[in-house]
Amino acid sequence: MRLEVESVRPVPPVASFLFSEAINHLRAALDNVIWHLVSKANPRLSPSAQRAVSMPIFDHDNREGFNKWVGRMKSTKITAFSSSAPLGQAVRKLQPFEDEPSKVGSVSKRFAAVSGHDVELAHPLLLLQAYSNADKHRTVQIAAARSFMSDDRTPFGAQDHRHRPLRVGDVLLRGRVGEPIEVETQTAAMIRRPEPFTEWVGPAQELNRLRQYLSEIAIPTLLTGLVLPSGLPPHIGLEDTGQTLRERITSGGTTDALQRLAGPSRERMRKAEAKPVQRPRIVVEDEAES
Repeated sequence: MRLEVESVRPVPPVASFLFSEAINHLRAALDNVIWHLVSKANPRLSPSAQRAVSMPIFDHDNREGFNKWVGRMKSTKITAFSSSAPLGQAVRKLQPFEDEPSKVGSVSKRFAAVSGHDVELAHPLLLLQAYSNADKHRTVQIAAARSFMSDDRTPFGAQDHRHRPLRVGDVLLRGRVGEPIEVETQTAAMIRRPEPFTEWVGPAQELNRLRQYLSEIAIPTLLTGLVLPSGLPPHIGLEDTGQTLRERITSGGTTDALQRLAGPSRERMRKAEAKPVQRPRIVVEDEAES
């Protein structure tokens, strides 16, 4: 007897588009802060200089590239980015070649130890740049279903708990007719980090890591020169309340999206566990075919 994958339910496209939309807003938030600060320091920039204003991102071995960028900004009369200006110092401080501690893992160390996954460390700015460039110039990030399987016949320590793709025709298990085996699969919608990165990540966790970096490290550093944990609330109401933007921010909630997702996720799991056991459709092959 063998247990085969008969069909795979595709991940709905809305997952990819919502992820891409969130990436776009995160990158825009960073550039909006840069524009706000530069326009205050250099209010009379030429149109060509205005188009050059954005958050620079240079990877770990490109310190020289950043220095050349600062020189180009100086030649266009954007003095806010000079090495002696507060904004210029903050922008350098945030660069991946200066900020090793801010790297985020593709999965937590705890999950990696249990599942056997590798932990890919990446700086949030490089991730944000890679996701944004892939969406704008290549293709919208595609969410895919990846699963791991377990059964009650194989010792837990001997099982492969890494998430992997399931394809129609994959053989999940082999056994003997009449021998009951309980099989469980756990499937998640995941997104692959764009080049130069390689690992698959949970979209909600990845977005939360990037949001946390921007709200607690990047934006406060640009505005004040300091890291401010909980400086910007992760839950701000957008409804028609009559509040000003400042009032919305100061009254924002401290519960992030992952925490808000925990309740609905538990409810979905409860409903799934309450369903009766599904027995696979049995196909009997004749001896010649088998």
